[in-house]
Amino acid sequence: MSWAIWITGLPGSGKSVLARSAAAALRERGEPVVHLELDALRKTLTPAPTYSATERELVYRALVYIAAALTEAGVPVIVDATGHRRAWRDLARATIARFAEVQLVCPLDVCREREARRAGGHAPPGIYARAGRAGATVPGVDVAYEPALAPELTLDTARHDPAASVAAILDLARGLARAPRAGRSPAAGGWAIWITGLPGSGKTTLAWGAAEALAERGIPIRVLDLADLRRFVLGDRPESDAARELVHRALAGAAKLLTEAGVPVIVDATASRRAWREMARQLIAHFAEVQLVCPRELCVDRERAVRWCLAAGGVARRGAPGTVAAPDVAPDYEHALAPELTLRTDRQDAWSAIEAVLRLAHQLHRSASGASHR
Repeated sequence: MSWAIWITGLPGSGKSVLARSAAAALRERGEPVVHLELDALRKTLTPAPTYSATERELVYRALVYIAAALTEAGVPVIVDATGHRRAWRDLARATIARFAEVQLVCPLDVCREREARRAGGHAPPGIYARAGRAGATVPGVDVAYEPALAPELTLDTARHDPAASVAAILDLARGLARAPRAGRSPAAGGWAIWITGLPGSGKTTLAWGAAEALAERGIPIRVLDLADLRRFVLGDRPESDAARELVHRALAGAAKLLTEAGVPVIVDATASRRAWREMARQLIAHFAEVQLVCPRELCVDRERAVRWCLAAGGVARRGAPGTVAAPDVAPDYEHALAPELTLRTDRQDAWSAIEAVLRLAHQLHRSASGASHR
């Protein structure tokens, strides 16, 4: 378990400058911190953003999920996001054990001037130029910005020297890192295996069986379960086509960031559209897809029995989520065109299937480790 710091403030208040500088300083000291910049993450989550209230709610919940996944894997995170609704930052505080909030204070006219001069970066240009127009949603102008009620650190970026502000953030990070097991040593290299197949084909059994076996061999794994991510991001909201797209993009984005931080990942997700899995392949340097093949009628029977968990075969799911997801459906499922591994789960026993996944995992692990040492 590691820590997260969320730097919040109006657009143009200096979040990205301070986050980048603090992350660079921590990396120089050997701390493998991730700078989680929402404007950069949006390019994966919402390539054509609308900035509607509904979209922002889903995007910020996905941001919190990804930050929590990184910290749970032992990777420190600096979140760089306006987060104009206090509820989003409070969600992060409630979800992440070691969490701190940095509130940037800066007059609106200074923020406007800085934003107008900004060149490059991931933030969209001309944010304040759109403020006040019909349909505009600029925080602090068109929609209310809710400052933190009790932040761990408040910085006036119109008055404070940037170097002093960065030093204060580093002090805050040191305090969070003093807790036992607050970080992790740099890993050799991250990789991802995406196990896909019809609901009921055996994805969860294979994912957790392989994860446990790898952990016993000294390779700790993060299992990303689409059902968990969907519950966290959507809650009780209905899954529209747009929400479904965003959830799958968040899954690929989370796997990308974890592998870049040196964390091996197994993705447990039907992902009925081939494009979602191909996007992950493009984002992740060391990636493999495992296609499970099983007759639909057998998968339906297994799914009705609440997934393929072969207790009689001895495959335990220690560490798997305690709540079982509702039965899934995938009438439009698109099989992989060129998977690295294909398994017939109607013919193959669970143990031999897990062994095949383990062989693929060790190949990826060697490849990723070799690349990290070049």
